[in-house]
Amino acid sequence: MSTENIENEDPRDPLKREVEELMIHYGDELTILAYSYVKNIEDAKDIVQNVFVTAYLQMGKFRGESTIKTWLYRVTINKCKDYLKSALFKRIILFGTNIEPKQTGNSAEEHLMDKEFARSVLQEVMKLKVNYREVILMTYFQDLKIKEVAIILNLPEATVRSRLQRAKKQLTPLLEQGVLPYV
Repeated sequence: MSTENIENEDPRDPLKREVEELMIHYGDELTILAYSYVKNIEDAKDIVQNVFVTAYLQMGKFRGESTIKTWLYRVTINKCKDYLKSALFKRIILFGTNIEPKQTGNSAEEHLMDKEFARSVLQEVMKLKVNYREVILMTYFQDLKIKEVAIILNLPEATVRSRLQRAKKQLTPLLEQGVLPYV
């Protein structure tokens, strides 16, 4: 192994550290986003791993015209769309997998109720068309503002609001049943 390769693998590499911090900070959010497209947790994790490889390789080309978070979301969406277009995807039968909510300091009973609630909500949201599903997930699950969602999806803010409204309307039967009290 040459000394040049050893230098590239140096853990003190600032770019490597920056990407590792991005992985820690945005990894779960991007996995949920990817899952909303591919509906398979393992494929979503693979896509997100590729997103961070791309981030490492392309970080020097990042112009800063948007936030790094917005850029990572856009890369994730593009990679998901590429995956869905691929011949491999067309031959795979997808099986749904639940995404676990983050751990909190709640009691065991509250944690179980939160987990069940999150699973129920996610199941119903995942039934929506992708253009409605993505705005619901970004707005309510990842706490993005309408403006941020519009930038990520490269859509006018009015379109995002419209999709959000239509998605909520489709989820109305759940609201009436009390399953989704906060949407």
